[in-house]
Amino acid sequence: MMRLCWPLLLLSFLPPGNLRADSELQKFFRQNCIKCHGPEDPQGDVRLDGSVDILTASTELLETITSLIEAGEMPPEGSPQPSPETVTKITHLLQQQILAQRPANPLRRLTRVEYTNALHDLFGIEFDLFNLLPPDHVEHGFDRFGDAQLMSPHQLMAYLTTARFVSERLLPDARPNTQTWEFDVRHFHGSRNFATGGGGDYRDGDEYVLTGFRPYRSNLHLSIDPERHDQFVIPAFGVYRLEVKARATSSREDEVIGINLGDGRHPTSFRSIRRIPMPHGADGFTTQLTLRAGDQPGFTFDSARVPGRSLAKKPHKGPDLRFSSVRLTGPLAEEWPAPAMRAILPQPNMPPGELVDHLAMLLTQRPLSVEDRARFVKIGRQQQTRGASQVAVARSLLTALLSSPHFLFKAESPELTDVERAYRLSWFLWNSVPDAALLTAAESGELRQNPMAQVERMLSDAKAGRFVDDFTRQWLQLEKVDNFGPDVRVFKDVRRMTVDSMKREARELFRHLLENGLSMEHFIDSNFVMANDRLARFYGLPSVAGDGFVPVTLPETSERGGLVAQAGFLKLTSTDFATSPIHRGSWILRNLYNEKIDPPADVLIKEPDIRGTTTVREAILKHQELKSCARCHSKIDPLGFALEYYDPVGRKRDQYRHVEEVPADDEATTFTKKIKFTRAPIHAAMKLPGGRQVYDMLSLKAALMEDKERILKGIIGKLVSYAHGREVTRADRGHVDAIFESVAKENFSLRAAIHAIVAHPAFGRK
Repeated sequence: MMRLCWPLLLLSFLPPGNLRADSELQKFFRQNCIKCHGPEDPQGDVRLDGSVDILTASTELLETITSLIEAGEMPPEGSPQPSPETVTKITHLLQQQILAQRPANPLRRLTRVEYTNALHDLFGIEFDLFNLLPPDHVEHGFDRFGDAQLMSPHQLMAYLTTARFVSERLLPDARPNTQTWEFDVRHFHGSRNFATGGGGDYRDGDEYVLTGFRPYRSNLHLSIDPERHDQFVIPAFGVYRLEVKARATSSREDEVIGINLGDGRHPTSFRSIRRIPMPHGADGFTTQLTLRAGDQPGFTFDSARVPGRSLAKKPHKGPDLRFSSVRLTGPLAEEWPAPAMRAILPQPNMPPGELVDHLAMLLTQRPLSVEDRARFVKIGRQQQTRGASQVAVARSLLTALLSSPHFLFKAESPELTDVERAYRLSWFLWNSVPDAALLTAAESGELRQNPMAQVERMLSDAKAGRFVDDFTRQWLQLEKVDNFGPDVRVFKDVRRMTVDSMKREARELFRHLLENGLSMEHFIDSNFVMANDRLARFYGLPSVAGDGFVPVTLPETSERGGLVAQAGFLKLTSTDFATSPIHRGSWILRNLYNEKIDPPADVLIKEPDIRGTTTVREAILKHQELKSCARCHSKIDPLGFALEYYDPVGRKRDQYRHVEEVPADDEATTFTKKIKFTRAPIHAAMKLPGGRQVYDMLSLKAALMEDKERILKGIIGKLVSYAHGREVTRADRGHVDAIFESVAKENFSLRAAIHAIVAHPAFGRK
């Protein structure tokens, strides 16, 4: 919900020097606004009857005023309306002022994801910094905006700790001692151990069996001593090779093994670090992992059909996963000194000054200022004076630089230099530092003259997958799809890996459109979906082989296709047992139309009187009777209710199934609750502002396609926000419009949109 009238700020007016504009605005406000915003009881405490001399209001205020006038919401319905020509002229004048007031893009810091990727690309080592660096603050859907990236003392210490952790592992004092550990069924343990034929984890001859997917009921962990359950602990940081012999039985499809870290005996802190798809008939897998000292690797059966059944009395029926052996080798050190060590210390006995210059260029591609260089050189000399080795000196300097503003912040000039442009492009498409080819193109001037060649090269690189993953995760809130269950008592046939597939579908659609240069219209509706074996089965489509996603053509009778018909979106915008029309409608407005709909903090929202209502629809419609809620709910509710024919996990339904938990009757289930179902009819028809009626998925998609220009501009705005690291506002209207016009000539290709964003002059400015 947003405020009904003008924001709660006082509008003063345009700067001197633009008297004609002042006069036109004053005349407009006097003719159309004074009745509600005059000296007597001004609505929203906003008066528009003053002199138009100086604009002291915020950009947010100007944007709200402009949006209301342009949308025809002000003057309110029933009042005399200005002509379309007048509205166009006034919004143009306000737009000019918004553009003039826009502040410079603030300094931006590396996100946790960018910091991790940069270290990997610079040194060839995978670091898991999840528990070292705090999560980044999200503002307007993204964690990349400079004005939200404050650096608290806690964060500063976290970056220092992380830099020290990284430096110590990149520059060890001695070559690691590579060892090999062999584990067989004698060394395997689970949450429970039962005789053969029981449910849950158990030993069956020379194999150990997992039947369920819940870590706290079904997992396999390793021990050195066959007679004890003490879990095996990784002794030192490094890359480890994992060779696992395992097979699935009673299965006719691919299965998925989860590799986890944590104590398998008390696995509430289990954290999945990798999922390994095992093709049907496979007898195991080999993979490499970067592990830390103290890590405790374990395994789960992530594609199991049922929850863990460690306490079950009945024999398990269905697929199970049988482990026979695990071989672990590491830390691997085929080369010594390791490539990362050679990159940091390319020559022996480098003096501190030379080493500082080398590290600064390696990490940032720009020299330090004289003053800052002197400070880092002093650190190195102090270490030498204390008798530190060359490796120890390099370790100290690397720690200092990795935790310094030179590395943590993205330095940009008002007009980007060629190297700065390369960095911005690399942060955009790779979430990391540029490679040698991109830097060479920048330094030669090729990047500025012909950015298309580098963009094409970068989009074809595997590292572009980081952009796909990170952008879709934040734009569409994909990490929240599996925030709950689903509860197996209510959705008995919806499996864990089916939900995981729902979570991946939107990302795979984005990837498919990007890689194949397809139209962004497919985000609204399409005649195909991206599906793997589990999702195809869930949607009732022709079978797909394996865990990988492929485009599947939809039958003519299907309502699937586009983001709003994806099970992941429909589940994301639901609760454990019920759908949420408000969440679904507001998601569409925020993420497709790119509208702001958060209620202002200074507006008192009066809750409606819902006494006497008997349905969700009646209760929600009460909001539209309140002025403080009506303006937004008139947009939100129809969009959400049109999707009520889809349940909380995205399946088609023809009536509500309300779920209620009630106490169990028998003593044996004292700590559980029964599920009670009641059914009710669905009434989904509503009218959007302007009179268009939506009543189901197809009518909703038709309305969205009618709004194609607004939606595609909204998606372009999201991409521009991500690329520039700041919120896109009305001041960027011309920027977004130019990109829209450019990609319209190429059937609104997503790939063309990326090219147009990079080629636009604004990409070269701070």
